[in-house]
Amino acid sequence: MNAVPLTVGAPRTPLVDLLPPEIELHRKAKRAKALIGVALILFLVVLVGAWYGTFAMRKSVESDRAAEELKTPDKKAELATYDYVPLVYATLDNAVTARAWAGGSDITWATQLNSLISAIPTNVALTSMAVSAATPSEPFMLDGTPFQQPDLGQLFFSGDAASEAEVTALQDAIDALPAFRNTYITSVAIAAGEEGDVPYWTFTGTTRITSNALSGRTVTEQLIVIPSPSAESEG
Repeated sequence: MNAVPLTVGAPRTPLVDLLPPEIELHRKAKRAKALIGVALILFLVVLVGAWYGTFAMRKSVESDRAAEELKTPDKKAELATYDYVPLVYATLDNAVTARAWAGGSDITWATQLNSLISAIPTNVALTSMAVSAATPSEPFMLDGTPFQQPDLGQLFFSGDAASEAEVTALQDAIDALPAFRNTYITSVAIAAGEEGDVPYWTFTGTTRITSNALSGRTVTEQLIVIPSPSAESEG
């Protein structure tokens, strides 16, 4: 019996550890060894699990590869049925290139010259015209000016006008046409007719031919359909 009254609140057993320190150290060493053993066992379990997962994955991949390799002959045979496709594309590219090359300087001259003649003012008459046009091998030309731009050639013209103002009106009328630009009157001179006739003006000039003059006859919109091998065999 504890002789100390309960009201005092003293512990019933002494708080002094009477065990020798060697025993406590031995107990701690045993607990540490047990924790190390458990940790080692868990590490080995994780290591074995990772190895097994990797092994199983490798087996699955090798099995899939073997299955795909069995399909290789069939795939090669199917691929061989499309050997014609590069030839079709090469032929198509050649046709498109030839069409663009042929149409690079294709101009409907009758249409363009008729529009030019229709734009000539009433009191102006052209006496001569000459064209220096581009060719399929050289589809664009330069006018030789400091601000030169590529175009499809040059039109030279000369004529007579009732007044100098009519010559200026002709220049504006030609420049207003979409197929021509940079029209210049290179020379203007007054000429006397027969005795009693009213004097008139002679002039010469040039104008550049723009890409708007192209006919567009070689530009087409078409649906490209490559026949399938099955369709060829049925045919």
